[in-house]
Amino acid sequence: MELVPLQVRIGLKANRQHDFPMFNELDPALRDNMDWSHFIDKFGGWHYDQISGHNEDDPLDDSPKNIWLGLLLVPSDFAQAAVARWPDRCSIKTEAEAENLYNNRCHVRDPEIKENTEIIQAIKAKRDLSIAEDQSDIDALNPDHPAAGRRRNKRKTFTGFKAVEGITIKK
Repeated sequence: MELVPLQVRIGLKANRQHDFPMFNELDPALRDNMDWSHFIDKFGGWHYDQISGHNEDDPLDDSPKNIWLGLLLVPSDFAQAAVARWPDRCSIKTEAEAENLYNNRCHVRDPEIKENTEIIQAIKAKRDLSIAEDQSDIDALNPDHPAAGRRRNKRKTFTGFKAVEGITIKK
């Protein structure tokens, strides 16, 4: 599916709640007649800046104090309508800009390998008791094997996320 990267500047209301653009104000046909939050989940959902939040200024020009950046991948007509409606809060990014934001801010703290501690501890207990590992234990320790245990986080990078979700970026 061909999508467009949309950067969203998320403000902060007086009561300290997040102030998202009211995407439900866009034509319902642009969001498949769905609530906007469900619509964007179809395309991988939000990717939030993990480096900068609302409480500090950031060297990134687009993230001053009280602004938090979010990245969405959405159909072009939705992105264009959002930019037209909220030009100060929404901007379409190039693939390179989106990749930089995704890799270096939104998912920079995500682990490369996700570990199921319960399974890892069970394997350790077997080793401590000198019980031989079986093939399922070996598979569980291989991050590239689909068995639960240690798994490579395929969504850690923008390239991996696009591959898992079947997304291409519209030029």
